[in-house]
Amino acid sequence: MRQAYKLLRIRLIAFAFASLLFSVSVVGQEQPAIQDSLWEEGFEDIQTIVKGDTLYLSIEDRAHRGTFRGAVAALRLINESQPDVQYVEMLLTDYKMPQLIVHALRREGTWDVSVDRQMEQAQKVLKGVKPRASSTGRIDITVFPMISLVNNKLDHLFDYCISIAPAFATTLWKGSRVTLQPIFPILNNLDPDETQRYIQIGQANLSQQILSTSRWHASAAIGFFHAERAGLQAKVTFHVLRNLDLSINAGYTYGVNYTKQKGFGFIRDSQRLNFMAHASYYEPRTQLQIELLGGRFLYGDYGGRLDVTRHFGEFAIGVYGILTGGEYNAGFHFAIPMSGKRQRRKAFVRLRLPEYYAVEYSMQSFFKYWEEKMGQNFVTQPDQNRAAHHWEPAFVETYIRKMLNGTIK
Repeated sequence: MRQAYKLLRIRLIAFAFASLLFSVSVVGQEQPAIQDSLWEEGFEDIQTIVKGDTLYLSIEDRAHRGTFRGAVAALRLINESQPDVQYVEMLLTDYKMPQLIVHALRREGTWDVSVDRQMEQAQKVLKGVKPRASSTGRIDITVFPMISLVNNKLDHLFDYCISIAPAFATTLWKGSRVTLQPIFPILNNLDPDETQRYIQIGQANLSQQILSTSRWHASAAIGFFHAERAGLQAKVTFHVLRNLDLSINAGYTYGVNYTKQKGFGFIRDSQRLNFMAHASYYEPRTQLQIELLGGRFLYGDYGGRLDVTRHFGEFAIGVYGILTGGEYNAGFHFAIPMSGKRQRRKAFVRLRLPEYYAVEYSMQSFFKYWEEKMGQNFVTQPDQNRAAHHWEPAFVETYIRKMLNGTIK
């Protein structure tokens, strides 16, 4: 009798242990093998967990140019090292904040992909998974070339200034970005009282992404910004539809910083409030992005601006028109790839070129428009353009598919 009882107890213990192992496998298993591969590729803040035949992962891409190349590199690594995985739910983050999710289904060795902002389920599954290769405190020194050409003089063709502006940027906590960017003039023909002639503070600020969900995105920045202004700026975006965003952008300007022969100075300007309502629509077939904004510009003038931008993969080329204060302006802008397709951050500090080089040409043919600085907005980040950090679901989905099927490389 005792022997039978002992045998039954052993069986119960074995059954309980097997049930525990099974429950752990059902709940999820972290995958160190794929984490190693992702780390070797250059990803940071890596989280992975497998539930059944689905791999959930979150990655911060600081190695590949653009917003879609990293996702393709990750899917190719999964294809090689995770043969049992049929589904992938991949969160793409920016400064540790989720921006998009890539849904991928494996069919006969190829991936069927869709991209949207329905990120909540994956975030819930990955909650509590310890990230590998943290990006916290790592520093990027990005050397930006700056070229200014102004043709409003009668005695010569252009005022020109060529400068180098290294931007020191790091993330200290989730969603944050600390930026310091001095500007060093290299070559110019400016008058002695022109600010651009001297070393100056381009940007010295803290930006923070506060919220990023399927419906809402909110961010704020405080400090010195381009346009020689110091103040606070905040933006709230509502994702109405997959390709339609409505935003409110508002700020407060405390003053103006300047540099002349006698050194650095700061003028406490008459405090100005600026606010803009902004609508952005992306049309996937033509790859046109149409943006309309209206409100009070940086220097107090009221008006509106219309931008039409065509995305050619990583190239963004567009035209714009502004009507403000009874005056009008127009011009064009473009952003083109500048650095290599992959720049892995191997050390704590990385020196690199910017991913994209951006230029905006302004007609500004009227003296009043130029003198009163009409139609101006803050530039709160050194890499603020229409190609970098372009988290548009339809755009990212299109180019993931094109890379996977070999249309582009």
